Amino acid sequence: MNKSKDQSIQHFNIDDDQNAMADFVTEFTTYEAFLDSQISENDQNYLQDSDIAREFVELGYRGVGHGISRKDFQDRKHRAELILHSRRQGPILILSDTLTIVNTLAKELAAREEANRTTRLLTIIFIRDRNHLGQEISAYIDYAHRLKLEDFTSFFIGKNKLLPLITDLSFYNWNTHMCVSNDTNNFHPLSDVNGIRFRCEHDRKIVYVDPELKHYGDGTTRTMIDTNEYLQVILYDHYLRRKKF
Repeated sequence: MNKSKDQSIQHFNIDDDQNAMADFVTEFTTYEAFLDSQISENDQNYLQDSDIAREFVELGYRGVGHGISRKDFQDRKHRAELILHSRRQGPILILSDTLTIVNTLAKELAAREEANRTTRLLTIIFIRDRNHLGQEISAYIDYAHRLKLEDFTSFFIGKNKLLPLITDLSFYNWNTHMCVSNDTNNFHPLSDVNGIRFRCEHDRKIVYVDPELKHYGDGTTRTMIDTNEYLQVILYDHYLRRKKF
C-alpha cells in the first residue's frame, strides 16, 4: 500500500562534529589569517617579521594552538562552505521515504540515499546493461553526484531504469568501444594498464574496482546485487571518516 502523501518526510541534520569544523574554519577568511591567529605576542616580538612567524607556525615550531597545513585548512574550508550552504538550504529531503519501492536495486539505493546525500557514505554503482539500440554498455556511477543532478522518483517507483551515461565517472560501450571518463566533486578516475580505480576527493583514499582483488580500499566494501533488471550490478560503498577538531 502506498504511503500517504501527507506523511511526514524524514529529515537529517549535519553531524555535530561537522558543525564544530564549520564554526572553526569560518572564523578565518584566509590561511594567512589563521596563521596570524596562532602567533603569540612573544613570537612576534622575537621574530620581528610576520612572514617568518607564519612559516614557523606552519611548520609547527611556534604558535599558541595546534598547527594545520595549508592543504588541510583549504580542505576544511571547502567542506565547511558545503556544510554552511546545506544549513541555508534547510533540512535534507530523503526522497525514497515518501515512495513505495519494489525493485531490488531501487531498494538497495533507497537504503543508501540519506547517507549519500549527507556524504557520510559515497556509493559507486557499476551497471552493465543494454541501451535502446541493444548495445551492451556499462558505467561506474557516482550515486551522490547523480542524486544532486536528477530526480530519482521515476527510478525509485520502478518506472525508469538507472542507465549508464557518458557523463558518469567511467562509461564504456562494448559494441563501439567508446570509453569516456569524467571527474565529479566526489571522485577522480585513475586508469593504467591494470584498469581503472577511483580516488575519493574528500579523504584522498582509493576505491579499487578490480573484480580479482579481495581488498577494495580503506573504508570500502563491495556488494553484488542479485537482480534480473540489469545484466550486472555491483555497489562499492566508501565510508567517510569524520575528523574531530
